[in-house]
Amino acid sequence: MANRKGVFIGAYVPNELKESLRRRAAAEHRTLSQEITRILVEAVHGKGLPPGSVDRRTTEATPRRRATDPPIRRRANDLPYVTSSDEKKD
Repeated sequence: MANRKGVFIGAYVPNELKESLRRRAAAEHRTLSQEITRILVEAVHGKGLPPGSVDRRTTEATPRRRATDPPIRRRANDLPYVTSSDEKKD
């Protein structure tokens, strides 16, 4: 028996779901187990940075300027914020 790190979680899923996961794993050059682990990690911990990226921000870092920033923080000659067509639907 192989020496594995972690624990086994068994679950019954429909065969078409398993095949979809298997195809997706193959497309990403992963095993089915690696793909399921990746999906579970994203579901529990949230989506991380792309592979190879390094998060250089500290916990005290202020976020980058966004359209939601108060006008005081924006420069006087900045263009006004224009909502995208997706945001206008709300």
